[in-house]
Amino acid sequence: MERKIVLSLFYMGIITAIVGIVATTFAYYGFFRREVEENLVHECRLVAESYDKLSSADELEMFSGEDFRITLIDKDGYVLYESDADHLAMTNHLDRPEIRSAAQTGTGSDTRLSDTLGTEDHYYAERLEDGSILRVSIQTDSIIALFERSLLIIVFVIIGIMIVSLIASVKLTDKMIAPFKRIPEILEKNISVSDADIYPEIIPLVEEIRSARNAQSEMRQEFTANVSHELKTPLTSISGYAELIESGMAQGEDSVRFAGKIRKESDRMLALIGDILRLSELDSIGDTPLDDEIDLKAVSEDCKERLSQQAEMRGIRITVSGESTVITGSRTEITELVYNLLDNAIKYNRENGNIEIDISDKKLTVSDTGLGIPQESIPRIFERFYRIDKSRSRAKGGTGLGLSIVRHIAEHHGAEINVESTVGVGTSITVTFR
Repeated sequence: MERKIVLSLFYMGIITAIVGIVATTFAYYGFFRREVEENLVHECRLVAESYDKLSSADELEMFSGEDFRITLIDKDGYVLYESDADHLAMTNHLDRPEIRSAAQTGTGSDTRLSDTLGTEDHYYAERLEDGSILRVSIQTDSIIALFERSLLIIVFVIIGIMIVSLIASVKLTDKMIAPFKRIPEILEKNISVSDADIYPEIIPLVEEIRSARNAQSEMRQEFTANVSHELKTPLTSISGYAELIESGMAQGEDSVRFAGKIRKESDRMLALIGDILRLSELDSIGDTPLDDEIDLKAVSEDCKERLSQQAEMRGIRITVSGESTVITGSRTEITELVYNLLDNAIKYNRENGNIEIDISDKKLTVSDTGLGIPQESIPRIFERFYRIDKSRSRAKGGTGLGLSIVRHIAEHHGAEINVESTVGVGTSITVTFR
């Protein structure tokens, strides 16, 4: 990021300098050209005013110099005098723009570029009283030649500007991003933003990051405490039952019963560890491609089949309704989402209850006739290890992580979850996909 800022400022400096040099050169050239044209007009009028006093055209030589050329042309376009060449060898000039304009309006001017010599010839002509035309011209460097002549200076200037721009860019970038570099120290040492030398505009961002870090820290601590507690409970039971068997106090049917309890608690631990690992995977899943074509109804039918034995044991009837709806996502994750919702609905349903899975317009709704959820608890049911009735949840083998997994999968797919519940009537959870 810092390198990008330095380069951006550096390039801006170089571009600005080059544009400035080019603009200055053109402005100078324009000023110089106007001055040349004004001098031509002044010189031509000066010669024209003196022309009547001359006895012959050859006397015009006294007005010519190293810079100016003087040409006298009769009204038919033939050259009568040329200060820089033999006028007898010259062609008719009536087709020259400045001569034609002077013949018609009294004055005329033109500039002609020599591509081979890199020069410009500036002409100004004025019609005299006898009908002849007096022309004064001067040759100057063209703008291309001006650039070529100044090229070495321009190169050195640009190199100097590049060095200055680079140094200035580095220093300016350091100054600009210094407040941002202080943010980690502010957060780490818990420095008050009022005492920190940072931009006022980023204070809300720093506070937001600090709040998020504190919330994450609290969540980690709470999660660690919950995991410790959830693992400690079955481990305590396993240790107690194993100790009774080891001491010989449990014999016969009691040994078998205690072994069954140990197995049950072990299964519960395995399920808990499995859910914790799965949540860890979902936390770090990143931008995994979601390119599977998934039929929500087919997935629902599959999950119903897998959980049918568990439902039949409690006399719960599961129905799947709606039309086939195809979404794009991860087949494994969507199957897991539907499975957890259905498993949750079975566990917390009443005996001989009903569960309906309805699919319509990229919406999946799982409704049950269970105990229902108090309104104040609905915002928290997707938190890790949150249970409305902890003793009842453990008795049913829940880990408290199923709905957290559902939320993570929904967020990964950009889906929204809506919960409607009435205590004593049942719960409906709707997942709306993009």
